[in-house]
Amino acid sequence: MKKKEWVFTNDLEDRRTYLVEVGYKCYCLQTMGGNEISLAEEVNITHKEALALPFLRITHKSIMGIKSTYQKVLLPGYVFLFLPEDMNPSIIRHGMYGFRFLTNMDDGSFALSGGDKVYAEWVFNNGGIIGMSKAIRINKTVKIISGPLFNMVGKIKEYSKKNRNCRIEITLFNRLISMWLPFQWVTEAPEMEEEAKKEEEKRDNIDYSEVFVKSDD
Repeated sequence: MKKKEWVFTNDLEDRRTYLVEVGYKCYCLQTMGGNEISLAEEVNITHKEALALPFLRITHKSIMGIKSTYQKVLLPGYVFLFLPEDMNPSIIRHGMYGFRFLTNMDDGSFALSGGDKVYAEWVFNNGGIIGMSKAIRINKTVKIISGPLFNMVGKIKEYSKKNRNCRIEITLFNRLISMWLPFQWVTEAPEMEEEAKKEEEKRDNIDYSEVFVKSDD
């Protein structure tokens, strides 16, 4: 049986736009691994003002020399939930797929804050699925010039030329998580290099895209 895939529909795009307009809070639901997409779909069907998103990525694969991509869950067992600021999260009820709200260790509240909120909003802005970023090679350094990785705060630790993935580390729910995210090479050109440098200068000297080359590359 074909594995269920996540689709960010036009309806969900409309909900995201609405939440941005009215203001929203971020939450996280914990469920059984393998239920992430099904739980998100169920919440979105039963609660029209809510936006529930799994956290997936597009990843490369090669079988018998044939290259393709597929979706892979990045945080097994977790679904991000976004509600209007004035909406009580207790309205979200259990259905076919059980879950529990994660709580903040400091005050026991449900709404995410600090770094957890930053990454929830990253998922929100990408519709629950982290797609391809574009990269160019400048001397011996790889620079991400567009896509989800470009917007990711922090330093990319390494990359795999063979698998065309970058490894990043984030702190989420008080634990360090390492994940591989996809990129694709684009043709190097002087104007692309100049554009990448200008974009970096706009980021208040935060390095979003430096990559250390793997020793086996």
